[in-house]
Amino acid sequence: MSDTTQMWFHDLTESVFAVGAAAREYRTAHQAAQATAWHFEPARLAPEDGAVSVIGRYYSHPHHEALRYLKEIQDSTELRIKLLYENTAMAYAYGTACALAGLVRGERPRHLEFVRRDGLYEVPTESLPNLGDALADWPGGPNLVALGEILTEHVRARDLARDFTFYADFADCHSPEAAEASEFAAGLADAACTYGLAAERALQFVLLNLQKHHIAEESK
Repeated sequence: MSDTTQMWFHDLTESVFAVGAAAREYRTAHQAAQATAWHFEPARLAPEDGAVSVIGRYYSHPHHEALRYLKEIQDSTELRIKLLYENTAMAYAYGTACALAGLVRGERPRHLEFVRRDGLYEVPTESLPNLGDALADWPGGPNLVALGEILTEHVRARDLARDFTFYADFADCHSPEAAEASEFAAGLADAACTYGLAAERALQFVLLNLQKHHIAEESK
């Protein structure tokens, strides 16, 4: 196998793994942020009522203020990490699936490729590629298709939850439908990570077959 072909296999494999690794780091950070939030939960804490006098201005309650400031920082941090986790996990899932589809079409993508704005990947809005037929020889093919259907349902739930939020002035965002959509959408990043990992394994299977084919061709 030529050095150029070997480099292509290596670069694509490393590109996919790096995006997946980033998503997993954000997942760990998000889990840690959720666990940390418990320490600042107002319903759990009993703020001390002691006050200090800010000379000539007002009385301040330092413990109340500390808990409020920490809660604000915690909420902001958790929200930012959640956004990064979901975005990177979706990039992992869709990017790997698109690379797989490209390989099936005979293309040779060397890296996952995205547009980025404000530090976020622009993930395709179209449906995941249908890879069922292309992976008919891979034992994990049916599972990948099933995981893709689950991810699609999570995406729909996210979009529905956004619609409820957007039309807050015109519809009851506290309806059971809105709550159900929001609850299901919360699992989007995990579903994308799970799909991305399965798609990465499928990519390794396809690349291995391509390597065998190249070696066979070069040995003729």
